[in-house]
Amino acid sequence: MNPQDNKMETITLIELFPPQPLAEAEAARVSTERTLRKVESEVAAERSKIAERLKWLDEEIPGMQKKLGPLQDCILTKERAGMDSSSDKGLLESAKSKISEFEAELKETKSKLTKYEARAEELIKEPTIAFNKAAESEKKIRDRIGKAVIAHEAHLANPDIGLGPIPKFKTLKEAVRHFYKIGFSLTREGAANQAFVGNFIRHDLQNGVIEGMIPNSLSWLSGLREFKKLPCTANRKYTNTPCPASRTYIIDAEISSEPEFVNLFSDVHIDGVRIDGFTHATNAKILCYIEEYDKVLASSGAARVRMPGKKGAVDFSDLFESWEDTLEPFKKELTSASKLDLQAKGDLPMLGEFIREAWKAAAAAASLKHIFRVGQSRLTESKINDLIGTYWKAFIQSPWEPSVEGTYALLKHRCARGEIPNVYSFDVQGHFGFRVRTADHDWIIGEIYCPPDLFAPGEAPDPAKLTNLDSSSDEWLAELGSVKFRIRKSPSRT
Repeated sequence: MNPQDNKMETITLIELFPPQPLAEAEAARVSTERTLRKVESEVAAERSKIAERLKWLDEEIPGMQKKLGPLQDCILTKERAGMDSSSDKGLLESAKSKISEFEAELKETKSKLTKYEARAEELIKEPTIAFNKAAESEKKIRDRIGKAVIAHEAHLANPDIGLGPIPKFKTLKEAVRHFYKIGFSLTREGAANQAFVGNFIRHDLQNGVIEGMIPNSLSWLSGLREFKKLPCTANRKYTNTPCPASRTYIIDAEISSEPEFVNLFSDVHIDGVRIDGFTHATNAKILCYIEEYDKVLASSGAARVRMPGKKGAVDFSDLFESWEDTLEPFKKELTSASKLDLQAKGDLPMLGEFIREAWKAAAAAASLKHIFRVGQSRLTESKINDLIGTYWKAFIQSPWEPSVEGTYALLKHRCARGEIPNVYSFDVQGHFGFRVRTADHDWIIGEIYCPPDLFAPGEAPDPAKLTNLDSSSDEWLAELGSVKFRIRKSPSRT
């Protein structure tokens, strides 16, 4: 199915990237910044308090030490003069004690400042990380939303640039079903051989059969317009022009030609080398929104968007996630088994379910059980004449034209003059054969196919409506509506 085949739900970049997350990201950044600044302020205040005390001690201790000398000189002078110096000695001891106290505090404060510096880094580390993350997140969200807005508005102004509505799917499985054609190769017996999903999966199958194909005995019908889309098998026992091998391919529940199938479902190395008879086919660009993931998925070629004012395409992989990477686990899940059982009970891997559902549709659409029914008994000439005699009469009475020659012309000539064909029935209902003896004792051999629901018409068909079709090297074909005639070009001695 192509993306254009059916209308679907879509979603725009504005809906996917609304302003609310930006407002939330901005609020988160402001909140973390406020916390960070508060911690920084508290750390700075405490550091300043310790540093001020350290500075004061650095300045106070030298000043006090300078006072010790004069005080000692005073004590010495008094002692020489025989004066009482006890009070001065008390002051000296008190000053020395205070200096020792301040020196101890200085040492302790230096250690405290060193320890606090280390602790301050820890105090500020967490809020700094939180702020940086919030700021980075806000920038990313702002960039994403800004890019989305520009792309959306650019597309509104010019549909050739920017990005318009994006297909929307509930599940990944729905998206796979929408974007990828699925094909099946059949065996000659109508059994499912391999499944192809786009050009990225080719997987062996088992237990899948088309119930009914164009029978071997009627394979000559395969060249006629209404039978060209029906599956058939080849068997040279009945005809020299067997059904082509292309009738063993199905694309989206319709019989396909081999060239179309090969072109669509290719198996290619990155260098484009032909592999197993399959040639390169370009991957379609896939861009979609998956509800179950709440994500936009883009294939490798779809993640680049033409933007206004830009020479080259702009990478949108920061807004979208990879379609290929998302599918890869499901592909591995499917290919973990050598064959997919189409009759398996219970749930299958996602891609397996997809293939099984597609096969059921294909098998039902391609089945010819309702068209070709076996079990026709041996019938007498009179009974066959009752069923299709009016068609034979119209065939013989149909207008001559330049293409009527050889055994076809001889057949019309002899039967128009009273020669009665020898007729017989095949196993398939509505399929009959005839033989007409020539003057040279050869046999003109041919077949008629008449759908059973058209037996014994109430009104004789118009001979003028018989159409002679393009002949092959071995046979002439003609049709009178749904009734088909085949005459072998070469007469037979036996």
